[in-house]
Amino acid sequence: MKVYSLDREQKDLGHSRQAQYLFNYVRDLKAKTVILEEQYFDKDYVVDYSKFYARSFTTHERFTKRLHFFSHSFSQKEFREVLENNNMQLSHIVRESYLGFVVVKPLVDARGNPLIGRTILKPYSPCTEQDSCNFVEGEYSASLYGIPLHVKSLPFQVQDIAVGACSTVALWVSLHPLYDLFGVPMQSPAEITERSASFPTEYRSFPSSGLTLEQMIVYIRSTGLDIESIDIESKIESEIGERIVPDVIRAYIKAGLPIIATVELEKMKNTYCHAVVISGYRCDQTGVIKELYVHDDQIGPYNPVVSDEGFIEWKNRCVLKYDRKLVEKLLIPVYPKIRLTFGRIYEVYLRERKGSLSKEFSTELYLTQVGAYKEFLRNHFIQDKVKILTTSLPRFLWIIWFHLNGTPVIDDVYDGTSVFPKRLLTVRFHDK
Repeated sequence: MKVYSLDREQKDLGHSRQAQYLFNYVRDLKAKTVILEEQYFDKDYVVDYSKFYARSFTTHERFTKRLHFFSHSFSQKEFREVLENNNMQLSHIVRESYLGFVVVKPLVDARGNPLIGRTILKPYSPCTEQDSCNFVEGEYSASLYGIPLHVKSLPFQVQDIAVGACSTVALWVSLHPLYDLFGVPMQSPAEITERSASFPTEYRSFPSSGLTLEQMIVYIRSTGLDIESIDIESKIESEIGERIVPDVIRAYIKAGLPIIATVELEKMKNTYCHAVVISGYRCDQTGVIKELYVHDDQIGPYNPVVSDEGFIEWKNRCVLKYDRKLVEKLLIPVYPKIRLTFGRIYEVYLRERKGSLSKEFSTELYLTQVGAYKEFLRNHFIQDKVKILTTSLPRFLWIIWFHLNGTPVIDDVYDGTSVFPKRLLTVRFHDK
C-alpha cells in the first residue's frame, strides 16, 4: 500500500496516450490523493490471462495494480489511522471524496507503456445552470482494504490487441449497463472475441485483428438481446441528416442504453474503421445537444466531442490527429420485447414535430420503462393523475415530449412493445 499526492501518480499510470488523458482527467476532477494497491486480482484480466497469457512462453504476472483517486488530501499516516483505529471522521472523508479507480495491467503496449485495464471514474460535470447532462452510468463498488467505496460511472479500458481490438472493448463497455438493465452476463474481452468469432472471417481471432460489424451483431444477439442498427451514412443528404444523430442519442441515452458508434477515421487519404461508445451528452434548456461524451479506447473515458455537422462529423481533443471522423452507423443493443423500432416511432415523431405544438414548444423523443416513467409523473402535476398512475401500461414506452425550456407540457405515450406505433395516452402537465 502506498498513499501519495496526485503529482507523482503519472509514474504508475505510465506515459501512453490514454495514461496522459487519464492523468489530466483526474486532475480536472480535482483529485488530490492516490492510494496504490500493489497486488490487485482483477477478474477481467484474470480471465484474459487464463485464455491467452497463461499459455505463452513469456511469463506474465497474474496480479494487476489498482490506483484509487480521492478529492481530499490525506497522508499515509492518516490512512493507516483509518485502517488501524477505524477513525470515523477520516473514514467518512475517504468515502465521500472517492472519485474511482484505474487498473494497470502487468502488460505493455508496442511502445513499452503499461496497458490500462478496467477503469471506473466519476463523470466530470461541465454543466452550468443553463445546461443539463445525461450519462449512461451505474453504481459500482470497490473494497479498499475493507473500506466500502462507491462511484457512479461507466467502465472503460484500453484495447489489448492480443485478446481484442476497439470493437471488442466497445462491446465490453456496453455490457455493464446491459447487465444492470436486462441481466446480460458479464464477459472479459477475450470471452467477447471468442464468442464473436462464431461468425467466420478470414482473420485470426487471437491475436485479434478486430471484429467485423457482423461479428459485433452476432455477439450482441448471442447475449439474448437484439440490435437496433441505424445507418447514418445513408441519411447524411436527407432532410433529417443533421437531426438524426442527436435524436437517436437523446432517445436511447435517457433509457440508460449504451450506443456503439462505428466511425470512419480519415488520415492522409487513408481510412480506418473504429468503434466507440457514446456514454453521455450535454444539452441546453431547449434540448439541443452541445457536446457528446465518448468512451474511446484510443483516448479515454468521457472524451468530449463537438460538431458543426449535427454530430455526423466529430471534433474532439484526440491525441491522434485525423483529417476527418465520420459516424457511419449507430448500434444499440435492445431488449427483444422493445418491438417498436426507432425507425417507425421516428416517423411519428417527425410528423408531430411539424404540427402546431412544435411551433411553441421544443420536442424530444425518448425510450423509457414504465416504472421510471410513472415515478417521473408522480413527481409532477398532471391532469387525471391518479387515473394515469393506476392505468396498466407495457414495460417499455416511447415518449414524444413537448416542453418549454425543460418544463414538461405534454407527453404522447406510445407502446414500446407493439410492432406498429400505438398511442396509449396523452399526459398534460400543469402548474400547481
